[in-house]
Amino acid sequence: MQLAELAAKVQALGLTDKEARVYVAALFLGASSVQKIAEQADINRATTYIILDQLAELGLIAQSTEGKKTVFVAEGPETLERLFDRQIESIEEKRKELQYLLPELEQNQRLSTGDAPAVRFYKGQEGIATLANELYRKTRSGSEIYGLMNVDEIEKVITDVFKSSPEHRLRKKISSKVIYSYRKEVPTDSKLLRQTKRIQAPVKADISLHEEIASFCTYAGKDSIGIIIESKEIVAALRQLFELAWASQDSKS
Repeated sequence: MQLAELAAKVQALGLTDKEARVYVAALFLGASSVQKIAEQADINRATTYIILDQLAELGLIAQSTEGKKTVFVAEGPETLERLFDRQIESIEEKRKELQYLLPELEQNQRLSTGDAPAVRFYKGQEGIATLANELYRKTRSGSEIYGLMNVDEIEKVITDVFKSSPEHRLRKKISSKVIYSYRKEVPTDSKLLRQTKRIQAPVKADISLHEEIASFCTYAGKDSIGIIIESKEIVAALRQLFELAWASQDSKS
């Protein structure tokens, strides 16, 4: 494998292009002067000095002497694992900072919108996944959610929906009432904190009603669109409509 190709693969581990080229060049040459490493990496000498210092801080390059000459030696490839450890530590630190900042950010967001409903839009399967995580994060433990869903459509995206969905809810002891369309029956299950009612006409979009948040998602794969509305009054009205629909199913049975 050519050194340039190897450097490109090393770069994917978290180094810059020049850092990867200098590291691979030093690895290939063994103990070498800056000049030789610079020539092998095809980077000017002054820049190579700077990059060697950066790699030394990462623990990937060591400095030594041969006679009166200063040489640089690449640490073994296994030391690249340290790079991952540092990245993980950095991510965890940022996660802690985010958790600390979230309440303040959410407060400022609410202040900026006043009493107006907060509305957010999401697009595509990744966007819908973000929407679902946001709902789960903001749903209060012990609350009850209402849902309208087409399970045939949901299974195209989440094949284990009857396993993953209850698991998420049960962690926070969230109960659910669901009106659904599906080719099979999904029974009410008290152990799963789930009540269900089946309808024949296919549900056209997914609706989820939490305490003060409503979400709407279309069934369109990569072209799916999701909407979250945060408004106590609007959600209360939608929950009233759901309760009427729920009661109407009792009168039909």
